[in-house]
Amino acid sequence: EVCKGEVHGVIGENGAGKSTLMNTIFGSLQRDEGTIRFMGEEVHFKCPADALKNGISMIHQETNLVQQFTASENIWLGMEKRFMKGGHLDNGARDRKTQELFDEYGISLHYDDVAGQISMAACQMIEVIRAVACGAKLIIMDEPTSSLGKEEIEQLMETVRGLKAKGVAILFVSHKLEELFELCDRVTVMRDGKSIQTLNVKDTNREELVSLMVGRKLNENFPPRE
Repeated sequence: EVCKGEVHGVIGENGAGKSTLMNTIFGSLQRDEGTIRFMGEEVHFKCPADALKNGISMIHQETNLVQQFTASENIWLGMEKRFMKGGHLDNGARDRKTQELFDEYGISLHYDDVAGQISMAACQMIEVIRAVACGAKLIIMDEPTSSLGKEEIEQLMETVRGLKAKGVAILFVSHKLEELFELCDRVTVMRDGKSIQTLNVKDTNREELVSLMVGRKLNENFPPRE
């Protein structure tokens, strides 16, 4: 369960089912059982395009940008009709809107930056703005910081805080507990494909979360090697 304007962490060991659940919500995988409710209605997305149309976007661990396209072309890919005038694509209007979004969220990118020539962090920012452009009410972020440096992570976190302030719900999947304590309101622990417990981040600590993830109390995080 995730609320409007909430950053909700999802954690668990490798194989706990985090990415599988996220891909099921997004329509990349089809559910075997159970129900998914979004904005009060039961939904069943046959593909990611269905999820996008209904206000759910997903940013994967590996970016899905067309490397030869500019930031603007990538953001509006599949949504070009918004900028059609008299049967022609108004590239100028599209690019101006892209730059407005970058400026609004404090992202130091230019609309004509080519995806294949910029950093991984910059590509992640393009993915975030694409989600915003789609009108996403829920953005799923599946380990978005796994390949980013410290400064790049802080930039992403600042962008997430901006989305939260605008009422967007964020599902934030991460292995880095320090990020959860800095960014998330609540956190759900998964283990062996099940939801184990949901906690308010301010009411828990690292030791409790690790114990919930592995199913036992750990006295030593780094036991001595034989």
